[in-house]
Amino acid sequence: MDYEIGKLSEDVKLTTTFKEYEAEEKDVDIILTAVLSKGDVPKLNRGYGIDGQQLWISLCNLYEDIKGMDTYETVKPITKWCCEHVHPYYLEYAEIPEYKWDIESDAAYWDFLTNVLGDYEISVNRMKKDLEQLYRDTYLIIMFKKALENLNIKEELKQITWTGNYKDFDRLSPHEQLHKIHDFLSTFPKFPMQLNLDENGEFKVMPGFTSVFEAAYFSLSQYVSLPGDYPFDYGSRIGIGICACCGKMFIKNGNRQKYCDEGECKKERNRRKSKTAYRRKVQVIQDEDWSQKKKHKTHKKTSFYAFFSIKIIIFTQIIIILIPCFKGY
Repeated sequence: MDYEIGKLSEDVKLTTTFKEYEAEEKDVDIILTAVLSKGDVPKLNRGYGIDGQQLWISLCNLYEDIKGMDTYETVKPITKWCCEHVHPYYLEYAEIPEYKWDIESDAAYWDFLTNVLGDYEISVNRMKKDLEQLYRDTYLIIMFKKALENLNIKEELKQITWTGNYKDFDRLSPHEQLHKIHDFLSTFPKFPMQLNLDENGEFKVMPGFTSVFEAAYFSLSQYVSLPGDYPFDYGSRIGIGICACCGKMFIKNGNRQKYCDEGECKKERNRRKSKTAYRRKVQVIQDEDWSQKKKHKTHKKTSFYAFFSIKIIIFTQIIIILIPCFKGY
Protein backbone atom coordinates (compact mmCIF):
# COMPACT_ATOMS: atom_id res chain seq x y z
CA MET A 1 0.00 0.00 0.00
CA ASP A 2 1.35 3.42 -0.97
CA TYR A 3 1.42 5.91 1.89
CA GLU A 4 2.31 9.55 1.43
CA ILE A 5 5.44 10.64 3.25
CA GLY A 6 4.59 11.88 6.74
CA LYS A 7 0.85 11.47 6.17
CA LEU A 8 -1.76 8.75 6.33
CA SER A 9 -3.36 7.15 3.34
CA GLU A 10 -7.01 7.90 2.71
CA ASP A 11 -7.59 4.16 3.07
CA VAL A 12 -7.97 4.23 6.85
CA LYS A 13 -10.79 3.48 9.25
CA LEU A 14 -13.72 5.74 10.04
CA THR A 15 -13.39 7.79 13.21
CA THR A 16 -15.77 9.99 15.17
CA THR A 17 -15.85 13.52 16.51
CA PHE A 18 -18.27 14.38 19.32
CA LYS A 19 -19.53 17.81 20.34
CA GLU A 20 -19.73 17.09 24.05
CA TYR A 21 -18.17 15.02 26.86
CA GLU A 22 -19.17 14.52 30.48
CA ALA A 23 -16.49 14.24 33.17
CA GLU A 24 -16.78 11.84 36.09
CA GLU A 25 -14.29 11.08 38.85
CA LYS A 26 -13.36 7.42 39.17
CA ASP A 27 -10.88 6.38 41.85
CA VAL A 28 -7.81 8.59 41.19
CA ASP A 29 -8.77 9.21 37.57
CA ILE A 30 -11.28 11.28 35.63
CA ILE A 31 -13.29 9.61 32.87
CA LEU A 32 -14.56 11.66 29.93
CA THR A 33 -17.58 10.06 28.26
CA ALA A 34 -18.95 11.23 24.91
CA VAL A 35 -22.66 12.07 25.00
CA LEU A 36 -25.21 12.68 22.24
CA SER A 37 -28.41 14.65 22.37
CA LYS A 38 -31.61 12.93 21.25
CA GLY A 39 -31.55 12.34 17.50
CA ASP A 40 -27.97 13.54 17.19
CA VAL A 41 -25.07 11.65 15.57
CA PRO A 42 -21.30 12.23 15.74
CA LYS A 43 -19.31 13.60 12.84
CA LEU A 44 -17.68 10.76 10.90
CA ASN A 45 -14.17 11.24 9.53
CA ARG A 46 -12.23 9.26 6.96
CA GLY A 47 -9.14 8.88 9.10
CA TYR A 48 -8.48 11.54 11.72
CA GLY A 49 -9.97 14.68 10.26
CA ILE A 50 -6.50 16.13 9.62
CA ASP A 51 -3.42 14.67 7.97
CA GLY A 52 -0.90 12.63 9.89
CA GLN A 53 1.65 15.40 10.45
CA GLN A 54 -0.98 17.83 11.74
CA LEU A 55 -2.35 15.14 14.05
CA TRP A 56 1.11 14.37 15.44
CA ILE A 57 2.03 18.06 15.89
CA SER A 58 -1.32 18.96 17.49
CA LEU A 59 -0.91 16.16 20.07
CA CYS A 60 2.61 17.35 20.94
CA ASN A 61 1.30 20.90 21.35
CA LEU A 62 -1.58 19.67 23.49
CA TYR A 63 1.02 18.22 25.85
CA GLU A 64 2.79 21.62 25.87
CA ASP A 65 -0.53 23.15 26.96
CA ILE A 66 -1.18 20.73 29.82
CA LYS A 67 2.40 20.20 30.98
CA GLY A 68 2.56 20.88 34.71
CA MET A 69 -1.22 20.75 35.20
CA ASP A 70 -2.93 18.34 37.59
CA THR A 71 -5.57 15.88 36.37
CA TYR A 72 -8.50 18.23 37.05
CA GLU A 73 -6.91 21.13 35.18
CA THR A 74 -6.26 19.01 32.08
CA VAL A 75 -9.93 18.09 31.60
CA LYS A 76 -10.84 21.31 29.77
CA PRO A 77 -7.95 21.38 27.22
CA ILE A 78 -8.21 17.64 26.53
CA THR A 79 -11.98 17.89 26.01
CA LYS A 80 -11.50 20.90 23.74
CA TRP A 81 -8.95 19.01 21.62
CA CYS A 82 -11.24 15.99 21.25
CA CYS A 83 -14.24 18.13 20.24
CA GLU A 84 -12.15 20.00 17.66
CA HIS A 85 -10.38 16.95 16.22
CA VAL A 86 -11.37 13.35 16.92
CA HIS A 87 -12.17 10.87 19.67
CA PRO A 88 -8.72 9.49 20.58
CA TYR A 89 -9.37 5.83 21.53
CA TYR A 90 -11.35 2.98 19.99
CA LEU A 91 -12.40 -0.41 21.27
CA GLU A 92 -11.99 -3.31 18.86
CA TYR A 93 -15.57 -4.47 19.28
CA ALA A 94 -16.84 -0.89 18.71
CA GLU A 95 -15.17 -0.45 15.34
CA ILE A 96 -17.42 1.44 12.93
CA PRO A 97 -18.82 -0.86 10.18
CA GLU A 98 -18.22 1.06 6.95
CA TYR A 99 -20.45 -1.25 4.94
CA LYS A 100 -23.49 -0.10 6.98
CA TRP A 101 -24.97 2.28 4.37
CA ASP A 102 -26.95 4.46 6.84
CA ILE A 103 -24.13 4.69 9.42
CA GLU A 104 -23.93 8.50 9.17
CA SER A 105 -27.63 9.05 9.98
CA ASP A 106 -28.61 6.14 12.24
CA ALA A 107 -29.27 8.08 15.45
CA ALA A 108 -30.60 4.99 17.30
CA TYR A 109 -27.39 3.07 16.54
CA TRP A 110 -25.19 5.91 17.84
CA ASP A 111 -27.40 6.53 20.87
CA PHE A 112 -27.04 2.89 21.90
CA LEU A 113 -23.23 2.82 21.43
CA THR A 114 -22.60 6.20 23.01
CA ASN A 115 -25.25 6.89 25.65
CA VAL A 116 -26.22 3.31 26.62
CA LEU A 117 -22.99 1.30 26.31
CA GLY A 118 -20.67 4.25 26.92
CA ASP A 119 -18.16 2.91 24.39
CA TYR A 120 -16.58 6.29 23.76
CA GLU A 121 -14.70 6.96 26.98
CA ILE A 122 -11.36 8.60 27.71
CA SER A 123 -9.21 8.06 30.79
CA VAL A 124 -7.63 11.47 31.44
CA ASN A 125 -4.66 9.88 33.22
CA ARG A 126 -4.05 7.51 30.31
CA MET A 127 -4.26 10.32 27.78
CA LYS A 128 -1.85 12.49 29.83
CA LYS A 129 0.60 9.60 29.93
CA ASP A 130 0.27 8.92 26.17
CA LEU A 131 0.70 12.62 25.34
CA GLU A 132 3.84 12.85 27.46
CA GLN A 133 5.34 9.73 25.89
CA LEU A 134 4.66 10.91 22.33
CA TYR A 135 6.14 14.34 23.13
CA ARG A 136 9.32 12.88 24.62
CA ASP A 137 9.74 10.29 21.88
CA THR A 138 9.32 13.02 19.26
CA TYR A 139 12.19 15.06 20.69
CA LEU A 140 14.41 12.00 20.96
CA ILE A 141 13.68 10.75 17.44
CA ILE A 142 14.29 14.18 15.89
CA MET A 143 17.53 14.49 17.86
CA PHE A 144 18.61 11.05 16.60
CA LYS A 145 17.70 12.07 13.05
CA LYS A 146 19.88 15.20 13.22
CA ALA A 147 22.75 13.22 14.75
CA LEU A 148 22.61 10.68 11.91
CA GLU A 149 22.82 13.59 9.46
CA ASN A 150 25.90 14.92 11.30
CA LEU A 151 24.08 18.11 12.36
CA ASN A 152 24.56 20.00 15.61
CA ILE A 153 22.25 18.59 18.32
CA LYS A 154 23.22 20.75 21.31
CA GLU A 155 19.88 22.62 21.32
CA GLU A 156 17.92 19.35 21.13
CA LEU A 157 19.92 17.87 24.01
CA LYS A 158 19.03 20.90 26.16
CA GLN A 159 15.33 20.08 25.65
CA ILE A 160 15.73 16.46 26.81
CA THR A 161 15.63 17.07 30.57
CA TRP A 162 13.60 14.04 31.67
CA THR A 163 16.44 11.53 31.31
CA GLY A 164 20.21 11.55 31.64
CA ASN A 165 20.69 8.66 29.22
CA TYR A 166 21.55 10.95 26.32
CA LYS A 167 23.35 13.92 27.92
CA ASP A 168 26.67 12.94 26.32
CA PHE A 169 25.14 11.59 23.11
CA ASP A 170 26.98 14.12 20.91
CA ARG A 171 30.32 12.90 22.32
CA LEU A 172 29.75 9.26 21.44
CA SER A 173 31.31 7.59 18.42
CA PRO A 174 29.00 6.89 15.44
CA HIS A 175 28.89 3.20 16.38
CA GLU A 176 27.97 3.98 20.01
CA GLN A 177 25.26 6.37 18.82
CA LEU A 178 23.75 3.70 16.58
CA HIS A 179 23.73 1.25 19.49
CA LYS A 180 21.86 3.78 21.66
CA ILE A 181 19.34 4.47 18.90
CA HIS A 182 18.80 0.74 18.33
CA ASP A 183 18.07 0.20 22.03
CA PHE A 184 15.55 3.04 21.97
CA LEU A 185 13.78 1.76 18.85
CA SER A 186 13.26 -1.63 20.48
CA THR A 187 10.73 0.14 22.76
CA PHE A 188 9.12 2.13 19.95
CA PRO A 189 5.45 1.37 19.13
CA LYS A 190 4.74 -1.12 16.34
CA PHE A 191 2.18 -0.44 13.62
CA PRO A 192 -0.38 -3.23 13.11
CA MET A 193 -2.12 -3.82 9.79
CA GLN A 194 -5.50 -5.51 9.42
CA LEU A 195 -7.88 -6.91 6.84
CA ASN A 196 -11.29 -5.24 6.86
CA LEU A 197 -14.34 -4.40 4.75
CA ASP A 198 -14.81 -1.04 3.03
CA GLU A 199 -18.03 0.90 2.41
CA ASN A 200 -18.71 -1.27 -0.65
CA GLY A 201 -18.37 -4.51 1.29
CA GLU A 202 -15.03 -5.34 -0.33
CA PHE A 203 -11.80 -6.41 1.35
CA LYS A 204 -9.11 -3.86 2.07
CA VAL A 205 -5.83 -3.82 4.01
CA MET A 206 -5.58 -0.89 6.40
CA PRO A 207 -3.69 0.27 9.48
CA GLY A 208 -5.10 -1.40 12.57
CA PHE A 209 -4.72 1.67 14.78
CA THR A 210 -6.75 1.71 17.99
CA SER A 211 -5.84 5.29 18.96
CA VAL A 212 -4.68 8.59 17.53
CA PHE A 213 -1.32 7.98 19.18
CA GLU A 214 -0.52 4.99 16.97
CA ALA A 215 -1.41 7.14 13.95
CA ALA A 216 0.82 9.96 15.24
CA TYR A 217 3.74 7.56 15.77
CA PHE A 218 3.24 6.27 12.24
CA SER A 219 3.43 9.83 10.88
CA LEU A 220 6.51 10.61 12.99
CA SER A 221 8.21 7.46 11.68
CA GLN A 222 7.41 8.33 8.07
CA TYR A 223 8.74 11.85 8.59
CA VAL A 224 12.14 10.89 9.99
CA SER A 225 12.70 7.90 7.71
CA LEU A 226 13.03 10.07 4.60
CA PRO A 227 16.71 10.90 3.82
CA GLY A 228 17.73 14.39 4.89
CA ASP A 229 19.04 15.34 1.44
CA TYR A 230 15.60 15.03 -0.16
CA PRO A 231 13.89 18.27 -1.24
CA PHE A 232 12.10 20.18 1.51
CA ASP A 233 8.58 19.47 0.26
CA TYR A 234 9.22 16.07 -1.33
CA GLY A 235 6.20 13.77 -1.44
CA SER A 236 4.24 15.91 1.05
CA ARG A 237 7.03 15.79 3.62
CA ILE A 238 6.91 19.19 5.30
CA GLY A 239 9.54 20.58 7.64
CA ILE A 240 8.86 20.71 11.36
CA GLY A 241 10.05 23.62 13.50
CA ILE A 242 9.88 24.93 17.06
CA CYS A 243 8.33 28.40 17.26
CA ALA A 244 10.82 31.02 18.49
CA CYS A 245 7.98 32.77 20.33
CA CYS A 246 5.65 30.20 21.95
CA GLY A 247 8.00 27.19 21.86
CA LYS A 248 5.41 24.91 20.24
CA MET A 249 5.97 22.66 17.25
CA PHE A 250 4.58 23.76 13.90
CA ILE A 251 4.62 22.75 10.24
CA LYS A 252 6.87 25.09 8.28
CA ASN A 253 5.88 26.89 5.11
CA GLY A 254 9.55 27.32 4.22
CA ASN A 255 13.01 26.36 5.46
CA ARG A 256 13.70 29.78 7.02
CA GLN A 257 10.41 30.09 8.94
CA LYS A 258 11.01 30.56 12.69
CA TYR A 259 7.53 31.44 13.95
CA CYS A 260 4.23 29.55 13.84
CA ASP A 261 1.03 31.07 12.44
CA GLU A 262 -0.65 31.80 15.80
CA GLY A 263 -1.78 35.42 16.12
CA GLU A 264 0.48 36.42 19.03
CA CYS A 265 3.47 34.73 17.43
CA LYS A 266 2.87 36.59 14.17
CA LYS A 267 2.74 39.86 16.13
CA GLU A 268 6.01 39.00 17.86
CA ARG A 269 7.60 38.09 14.54
CA ASN A 270 6.48 41.41 13.02
CA ARG A 271 7.66 43.31 16.10
CA ARG A 272 11.11 41.71 15.96
CA LYS A 273 11.19 42.18 12.21
CA SER A 274 10.41 45.89 12.62
CA LYS A 275 13.00 46.20 15.36
CA THR A 276 15.60 44.49 13.19
CA ALA A 277 14.67 46.70 10.24
CA TYR A 278 14.98 49.81 12.45
CA ARG A 279 18.41 48.69 13.66
CA ARG A 280 19.52 48.08 10.10
CA LYS A 281 18.26 51.53 9.07
CA VAL A 282 20.12 53.16 11.97
CA GLN A 283 23.22 51.18 11.04
CA VAL A 284 22.95 52.32 7.41
CA ILE A 285 22.65 55.96 8.54
CA GLN A 286 25.61 55.57 10.88
CA ASP A 287 27.65 53.91 8.12
CA GLU A 288 26.79 56.71 5.68
CA ASP A 289 27.66 59.36 8.29
CA TRP A 290 30.95 57.63 9.04
CA SER A 291 31.65 57.37 5.32
CA GLN A 292 30.98 61.09 4.83
CA LYS A 293 33.20 62.01 7.76
CA LYS A 294 35.95 59.79 6.47
CA LYS A 295 35.57 61.30 3.01
CA HIS A 296 35.69 64.83 4.44
CA LYS A 297 38.69 63.99 6.58
CA THR A 298 40.46 62.44 3.60
CA HIS A 299 39.64 65.51 1.54
CA LYS A 300 41.07 67.81 4.20
CA LYS A 301 44.16 65.67 4.47
CA THR A 302 44.56 65.64 0.68
CA SER A 303 44.09 69.42 0.53
CA PHE A 304 46.76 69.92 3.19
CA TYR A 305 49.26 67.73 1.33
CA ALA A 306 48.46 69.48 -1.96
CA PHE A 307 48.96 72.90 -0.39
CA PHE A 308 52.20 71.75 1.25
CA SER A 309 53.42 70.27 -2.07
CA ILE A 310 52.76 73.55 -3.88
CA LYS A 311 54.73 75.41 -1.23
CA ILE A 312 57.66 73.04 -1.69
CA ILE A 313 57.54 73.47 -5.45
CA ILE A 314 57.47 77.30 -5.17
CA PHE A 315 60.27 77.27 -2.66
CA THR A 316 62.33 74.97 -4.91
CA GLN A 317 61.76 77.26 -7.90
CA ILE A 318 62.87 80.32 -5.90
CA ILE A 319 66.06 78.52 -4.84
CA ILE A 320 66.80 77.56 -8.45
CA ILE A 321 66.36 81.19 -9.54
CA LEU A 322 68.50 82.56 -6.73
CA ILE A 323 71.44 80.15 -7.06
CA PRO A 324 73.00 81.95 -10.10
CA CYS A 325 72.73 85.22 -8.22
CA PHE A 326 74.66 83.82 -5.31
CA LYS A 327 77.32 82.46 -7.68
CA GLY A 328 77.92 86.03 -8.97
CA TYR A 329 78.99 87.07 -5.51
